[in-house]
Amino acid sequence: MLGSACAQEFPWHLGSLDSSASAPAAINTAGVKPGPNQVVVAVIDSGVLPDHPSLKGRLLPGYDMISGTNNLRGARSSDFTPDARHATCGERLSSSTFRTHGTEIASLIAGNGIKGVYGVNPAAKIVPIRLFGACRTSRADMLDAIAWSAGLPVEGVPANVNPANVINLSFYGGKNTCGADLQALINALNRKNIFLVAAVGNSFGRKLMEPANCDGVISVGAIDPENNIANYSALDPRTVVYAPGGGRPLESKTPWHTNKLQVATYDMNLMGDEIAIADARGMGTSYSASLVSGFISLILSNKPDFTREEFVQYLNANARSVNRSAKCAECRPKGLSMVAALLQQMKSD
Repeated sequence: MLGSACAQEFPWHLGSLDSSASAPAAINTAGVKPGPNQVVVAVIDSGVLPDHPSLKGRLLPGYDMISGTNNLRGARSSDFTPDARHATCGERLSSSTFRTHGTEIASLIAGNGIKGVYGVNPAAKIVPIRLFGACRTSRADMLDAIAWSAGLPVEGVPANVNPANVINLSFYGGKNTCGADLQALINALNRKNIFLVAAVGNSFGRKLMEPANCDGVISVGAIDPENNIANYSALDPRTVVYAPGGGRPLESKTPWHTNKLQVATYDMNLMGDEIAIADARGMGTSYSASLVSGFISLILSNKPDFTREEFVQYLNANARSVNRSAKCAECRPKGLSMVAALLQQMKSD
């Protein structure tokens, strides 16, 4: 359980124990108890910094899936941590924001509440998989990372003994049409009832790209606390669901006017040392996707046989309306929210 609290103890995107004090776009999981079933979420990203106190007890063994010359360490290994702050690869410079991205995503899914970082499912276990570093990544590495996270064999890599129930893909930028290789892999994972959740991308209104444009993927766009689609979010009728993603501060004086998501991250102190902090800096469809991954893992912890088809049916019946965008007349955006009907279903099964 997230714990008893006053109305605004939880981050705005989770909602409040006092429903009248919740942001219109909150996913309303505040106070919802994780069930008895362990759920594993794979975070395929830039790596995770494992010593952050907000992730204590949440991480399982992961893997660095960057191969060959794209890996500054020379080869794949069990070291899933990010490249060093400001690491360079030729003329490419890795930013500090990029270094902490995977850690922040993991914290929104499974943060334990320390430093005020509450994950949607604080009982979820995270398998960190590094796909992005200072150098460019490859399509082959992406396919291997997804396969390995699901427990499928990958040549030259030890088996993943903790296959994921949910795979979080907080990235975009592949093909404009889902490639046959990626679609075949996704089809195989769907047959195993593994959820794949992908950010639609911060492409400012463009159509979906891989992996969000593949059939069977739960594509996630970003909204602000007041149910408006974020201007940076991709716009496409195929987007399955929208979730809080942060943006510019709002003019209101509400507790959510800062319009950012509270994440576990790192910063530099005056001595030049990297220190663990919590900060309201999460902004982008990457963060929206992680909330949906956490939401699904929370359901699975109570109802382990829950399927993607049931999730889509749930959205069709219970989705909160999202303010439509004049830039996409054919879009019918659906918002994510935990409702009484689903809670009852989780309790009765």
